Amino acid sequence: MHQRRVALIPLAAVGLGTVIGMQAPQAQAAQPNCPAPMLGRYAVMGMGVQPSQAANATNTPTAHLLEERWLAGGQLQGSVIERVGRSERQASYSGTARMTESCVLQLERRLPWGTERSEVMLDGKGRPLYSLNRNSGSVITSRWLPMAPGSCKAADLNGLVLSSQVGLSWSNGGWSPNAVVQREQWRDGSVQGLALSSYGGVGETATYNGKLNLDASSCWGSLNERDAKGTTYTYRALLVKGRAGARGYFYLQRDPNDLTAGWLVRD
Repeated sequence: MHQRRVALIPLAAVGLGTVIGMQAPQAQAAQPNCPAPMLGRYAVMGMGVQPSQAANATNTPTAHLLEERWLAGGQLQGSVIERVGRSERQASYSGTARMTESCVLQLERRLPWGTERSEVMLDGKGRPLYSLNRNSGSVITSRWLPMAPGSCKAADLNGLVLSSQVGLSWSNGGWSPNAVVQREQWRDGSVQGLALSSYGGVGETATYNGKLNLDASSCWGSLNERDAKGTTYTYRALLVKGRAGARGYFYLQRDPNDLTAGWLVRD
């Protein structure tokens, strides 16, 4: 998909508080003006920076994708794949959701590498739209999309898909910005596309093709692409399942020198 691009699109976060909407009826009654969080499954894409563990470095760019389920009783279950600089990690997790008196939903995710806290803004129907990471030293925001129940099929993406993104590429010992827009045609898991990109202000246009292989009984998959110059790209993709086919897909690039997260929208 495209030349080495990376989107500086914020990442998801987690937090704590006092369970509401997803909690017991008496807790909801105590805060009648707050919307009850809508239970169900969500796709989350985020990007930003977090404190660096390396000496003489202040921030490390990071991005992640999550598939998260909001369950009764303020419980969370999910899976995440995350880039931290040029490295990658993934895990399943559990957690809790709690509502504050200001109607901000606080999430706490228990991950193998530590506890992650974030605060989520809900719309009037209790659906999450945006969140902000609340871990000290992090500046990460995330975008949320609801997902219909059930697994996905590669054919769910059939048709035209468009995207616009910005990101980072590793070059000469540092990260430089890039931006890419894409137009793709999908058919049963195969894609042909055109990418318009700018790397450090140098424009480029390239065609590419690729293949999406979904995990069994899942909406997660691996996407491999090759452009007209013979360069290959690898991604982890999460189809955003809708009631009638996929709304599009989130992806996270796995090539170490390109930290890219993108939202590609189905026409």
